[in-house]
Amino acid sequence: MLNERTTQHRMPAADRQRQLLEVALNAFSRRGFKGTTTKEIAAAAGVAEAVIFQHFPSKEALYSAVLELHLGTSDEQQWIEEVSACMERNDDEGVFGSFIRRILNSYRCDPLINRVILFAALEGHEQGLARMQKEFAPIFEKFMEYIARRQREGALADCNPHSIMIGLGGIAHQYGLITQIFRAPSPRISDEEMAQLFTRILLHGVQAPPSSEEENGKTQKPANESKRKAKD
Repeated sequence: MLNERTTQHRMPAADRQRQLLEVALNAFSRRGFKGTTTKEIAAAAGVAEAVIFQHFPSKEALYSAVLELHLGTSDEQQWIEEVSACMERNDDEGVFGSFIRRILNSYRCDPLINRVILFAALEGHEQGLARMQKEFAPIFEKFMEYIARRQREGALADCNPHSIMIGLGGIAHQYGLITQIFRAPSPRISDEEMAQLFTRILLHGVQAPPSSEEENGKTQKPANESKRKAKD
């Protein structure tokens, strides 16, 4: 009778592996790598701890598999091609907006992996940080090269390209943290609209453009001063 129940609840290997990865993701997102044990993951999955090691040789291998599954998205190449097209036509708003949307979407669709990444940074977990570096370094460099080129062309402010990238990513990550990790109330605005707003702020600042009256005042003032000087 016991064997019959075991057979009925036995999953195909691929399904079991996927289940363990999802359970592990949830555990790592709540307690980090150091605070999570394979025994806890097994209990949450409803299996013996030995089952985990049938699929993954170690906790480190399980952690690495979680990162690989959630960091390497299937649409990444398509996104890079779209960004590259924006770069080729010097579409600054398109380039920066696409980058911001990508970050906002990651927090919206997969907040748990962002919690795992935060834990990796807080714990100084070398495996997690190395995987992050592998994933994002090429993209970061691509944007840095674009910013430097646009600066040489006079389209962007002449400041450290790194600082622009920090501002670009920082504004999006902060919004994702506040709304998806800290669960603070968020404005009733779509991610697309928020990405457009953040892009405008980054490119043009937050000060309102001068009104037509202010512009007229600036142009008339020098003219009036020159008349007074001529009279004197």
